[in-house]
Amino acid sequence: MTVIPGLVRRAAAEAERHLREGVGLLVRVGRDLERSAELGRVLPSYIERVAILEQAVRDQDAELRTIRTELDSLVVQLNDRLLPRIDERMDDTERDLAAVATSMIRTGRDTVGNRTRLEAAERRLAELRTKIAQLEQRTGLWRDLQSTVARFGDDLDAMRARIPLRAAEPPASADAAPAPVQNITDRPA
Repeated sequence: MTVIPGLVRRAAAEAERHLREGVGLLVRVGRDLERSAELGRVLPSYIERVAILEQAVRDQDAELRTIRTELDSLVVQLNDRLLPRIDERMDDTERDLAAVATSMIRTGRDTVGNRTRLEAAERRLAELRTKIAQLEQRTGLWRDLQSTVARFGDDLDAMRARIPLRAAEPPASADAAPAPVQNITDRPA
């Protein structure tokens, strides 16, 4: 019969464990009851607070609706006052933009015309510069020619001065008289 006392011990241990768990559960339930009692005592104050908060939310909601109504009224007033002027300003702005665009187009055309005239003037100026350069070249050549002729005249005068003068023989006839010798530099240019 040794088996039965082992079983009894096991059953007793299991019963004791269940009893302890039950006691723990009863203790917890007792604590929960205490908490529940505390919550029951505090609950009316929480209900009052919730009621106060609900009233505050209602008051704020009413204030917000009043503010919303005032804002809507202000928007309507602003639209009534500003929209007609905005349309006028937009029309004025469109007219101004059209005038500026027209002016820019005219200025562009004038610029193109002026550019064409300027290019023609620049071409004419280039032609005149070319002619001036050619004229300066010819003037330089003419001055060189004048100085050469002047030297030639000086050389001729020097040669005359070296040649001894012969006595002038009377001319055989008056018609055949030789022309007097002149210095080339004495001639007008």
